Amino acid sequence: WIFLWWLWFGIGFTLKIFLTNFISWILMVTQWFYHLWDVIEINWRVWTIKRIHALFTEVEQFDWIIYFVPNVKFLEEEVSNYHSNDKRRIDVNIWVDYTTDIVKAKNVMMQVVEKFPNVLKAPYPDVLVQEMWDSSIKLSLRFWINSKDGFFISKSNVTETVNLAFKQAGITIP
Repeated sequence: WIFLWWLWFGIGFTLKIFLTNFISWILMVTQWFYHLWDVIEINWRVWTIKRIHALFTEVEQFDWIIYFVPNVKFLEEEVSNYHSNDKRRIDVNIWVDYTTDIVKAKNVMMQVVEKFPNVLKAPYPDVLVQEMWDSSIKLSLRFWINSKDGFFISKSNVTETVNLAFKQAGITIP
């Protein structure tokens, strides 16, 4: 009898895992929570959805490592989907010296971001004075792009161009 009890326990446990993942797959597919090629984040790990299977979802990190995540994780964990909206905001934080003319620095940052064709005109980009630290002032350039336009490349290109524009304008970054 003990053997049969353990056998039923093992079968029941296996069925529970199978059914939770299968039901999660049904919800994922019918509710359109996620689509192929969506960029998602679970537990501070960023992945791209490659395939959604009945029991697991195949995801890929940006270094091309493939993982197989049980579908139930998509319902149990907090998931950020970076492609669920059609646009995404990028914040580029730059610290400037206290001797810097803040209005000039903000104007330079706005001139830079307005030159990029993938930056959306609405909502309009802006520059905010975020914080004043012991040795610098933190400026934040905020702008929007289409969510599928390449977040990291756009942020890198704008940051690099702001740095070059600051050097040409004589603005000091500590």
